[in-house]
Amino acid sequence: MHSQIVNELYISSCINAIEACDVGAPVIRSRGLLAVGDEIEAPSKGSVVGEVTMGFSGKLSDQNKSDAQNALLFATRAANKLYPEEHQGRDWYKRFREVMTLAGWTPVDQYYNDLSIEGTSVRMDKLVLEILGSVLANVALPGPTSVLMLKVAGDAISALQKRDTAALTAYERNLLDHGVGGISTGACVELDGEAIMALGTVRFLRKNTSTKVMFVDVDVRNVSLYRAQTFFAKNTDVANAVRETIKKKLVGIDQIEDIDI
Repeated sequence: MHSQIVNELYISSCINAIEACDVGAPVIRSRGLLAVGDEIEAPSKGSVVGEVTMGFSGKLSDQNKSDAQNALLFATRAANKLYPEEHQGRDWYKRFREVMTLAGWTPVDQYYNDLSIEGTSVRMDKLVLEILGSVLANVALPGPTSVLMLKVAGDAISALQKRDTAALTAYERNLLDHGVGGISTGACVELDGEAIMALGTVRFLRKNTSTKVMFVDVDVRNVSLYRAQTFFAKNTDVANAVRETIKKKLVGIDQIEDIDI
């Protein structure tokens, strides 16, 4: 009985905290908030979620996919709102983790630090995949699961690069208009019926006015880089409780675009 009361109090506190989060003013009516019943094409799908490129396994349930997308967008915008400057990366990352937890995604493994690059340039799309691989290497997962998560994330990035379509346009718009100096890639799959998510992030302090950071060589002599890596496990009870509140607060915010893989 005591544990049930504690759990109910915790869930109630999460709902109150989610309601108090400021995620910014709506832009236009969202096409991206997904509802249960949206079809997921096998073997995998991807989507642009704010400044994140996500890959999803074909077996991931519609509800888990929707919850992952909406939690990521909500947490990203909440962190952007509170810490809008590029130099606030560490505080941004802490706030992002806090809101993801409130949204029902508990950080199991996390890391944030400076990032040193050999040479004078780097491809950001390759770099975030390397960081994602580091996330998965730090978590005890069955071998096929780690391989699958890297594959679906890589597929999403490759599809985004190959198709000069609405998805890439949306990604660049989200990054430049709403981002605060960071790009991420991640993967979400189900393991034994439970949803898990891995996320690799590069934060940067730009010293120039370049508008291109993905699929091009970035001169690291003009950029200070930081890395963040996080592994999340879904807390279904909390996610179920805060789902509708998150959806309501995201209405009108159009920052999710599916990528066909």
